[in-house]
Amino acid sequence: MAEARGFSLLERFELKYHIPVEWADRIGAFLAPYCEEDYYSKITPGGFYWITNLYLDSPTWTFLGWKKKQLLDRFNMRIRTYGEHPAQEGTFHFECKRKIKNICYKSRGTVKGINPGEVWHMKPEDWPCKGEKDRKYVKDFLYKTELYNAHPRLLTQYKRRAWFGLREEYSRVTIDTGMRFREENGFDYTVDPHYMHSTGIPRFFQPGCDAVLELKCPCSQVPYWMFDLIKFLNLKHAAFSKFGNAAAEWKRVYENPRRFKTPYWTKLGLPIEENLLNRECV
Repeated sequence: MAEARGFSLLERFELKYHIPVEWADRIGAFLAPYCEEDYYSKITPGGFYWITNLYLDSPTWTFLGWKKKQLLDRFNMRIRTYGEHPAQEGTFHFECKRKIKNICYKSRGTVKGINPGEVWHMKPEDWPCKGEKDRKYVKDFLYKTELYNAHPRLLTQYKRRAWFGLREEYSRVTIDTGMRFREENGFDYTVDPHYMHSTGIPRFFQPGCDAVLELKCPCSQVPYWMFDLIKFLNLKHAAFSKFGNAAAEWKRVYENPRRFKTPYWTKLGLPIEENLLNRECV
């Protein structure tokens, strides 16, 4: 279980449900005999901590298009960190989340102490990775960005409360709420709430709901208490895509057919300082 928490590669089954966020304490009480609360939930007042993701896609939204077409084998790419106002040179997780039919495969490579945009200008042996597995998955991440012409597109955030199963090799329960996003074409993780747009809005949820409950476990080892929780709350399966919803709102907020402006793309071959200078000139 401890190894799964600090994972480099996970294979898991995911079930999603829309719930009112007020159910969080009720769910926590139900899970108490089977799970322990995530460390960051324990140390955060109220139990909900911030997650910040920078999603990458091509200029023509290749990954989003795969999702809309419901391809049986697809993936998306993001660079994750934690906190409402994350450090520009902190800990960043380069993640590819692949879905084959109903099974999710999530790879993660971690770097520490630099802005994630710097890895494109460094030799792999100089990346500040935790280990060789991380180096391998960061290298694979960069390969995919070149193969699919993927660049930063959206910075998303949400608040999460989470639990880990006590008895299984890997089982996890999360409640996510307060989803929001802004456009980001570089590697700037600055967050000003006034410039963030909400995707935690009623049209993305079932009536009376404002949070997403996710049950995650290996497809061959679904804990019995997850079935009990589904019955206890009378849950009905519902889809929710943080990336997809943010992209839908991006089109509404940022696209204007009468004043179309070609988006600025960070040039991965240029130093960060030159990219920032170019951005100021756009």
